[in-house]
Amino acid sequence: MLTVEEFAKHLDLAYLAPNLQKEDIIEACNIAKKYHVNAVNVNSCWGELVVNELKGTDVGPSAVIGFPYGAMSTKSKLFELQEMVDLGCTACDMVVNIGALKDGDYDLVRHEISEFVRICGDNCDTKLIFEVGFLTDEEIAALTKICCECGVTYVKTATGSQAFPTEHQVRIMKENLSGNTKIKVSGVPRTFTMSAALYMFEHLGVSLCGTRSAGKLVEEYSKYLEELK
Repeated sequence: MLTVEEFAKHLDLAYLAPNLQKEDIIEACNIAKKYHVNAVNVNSCWGELVVNELKGTDVGPSAVIGFPYGAMSTKSKLFELQEMVDLGCTACDMVVNIGALKDGDYDLVRHEISEFVRICGDNCDTKLIFEVGFLTDEEIAALTKICCECGVTYVKTATGSQAFPTEHQVRIMKENLSGNTKIKVSGVPRTFTMSAALYMFEHLGVSLCGTRSAGKLVEEYSKYLEELK
C-alpha cells in the first residue's frame, strides 16, 4: 500500500489552460508545495516563474513543448525545449509530430525524440506525449518502442485537448515498454477519481498521472488510508 507521500509523488499538477494568469500559476505552485506532488506542469511562457516559485522545494518545475499539437518545425520545438532546460526545468513534456508519425516518417519522429533526450540530458526528465486518440494500436506500439530505444523517461498518453486515453491504449504502451522507460497517464477528465489513479498505479504499471486535480486526489487518498485503520 502506498503511503500518502508516495501517492503524491505519482502525481504531476497540470495547469495548462491558455487563459491562466500569473496568479493562477503561483496558486498551482502553492498547491504543489502543500501536497508535495512530483511536479507542476505549465506552458513554456510560465517556465521561469515555476522554476523560481519551486526553487528549494521537493516539487519539480516542468514545461510542455510543442503543446498541444506537436505540429511545429523540429527546429522551433527544440529551441523551445532548450530554453526550458536552460531555465532549470527538471522535466519537459514534448508532443510528438503526430502527422509525421501517421505518415510513417519514423526517421523524423526518431530524430526529434533523440534530440529531445540529448538536450534534456541527465538533469531533466523527458516525457513524450503521444495523443493516443489520434493513433492506431500499431502506431502506439511503434512509438512506444522508439521512445524506449531513445531512452525517453516517460511515454505519456495525451494532452487533454483531445480524446481521453483508454485502459486499452495504456495496456498497449505497457506491453511495448523496455529499458527504464515508464508510463505517464494524462488527459484524464475532471471527474477523474483517486480510485482510478490508484487502479492505474497498482494494476496498469503507470508511474505518473498528470491532472489539475492532484491536490484533491492526495486529500482523498489520505482520507482513504485513515478509513482503513
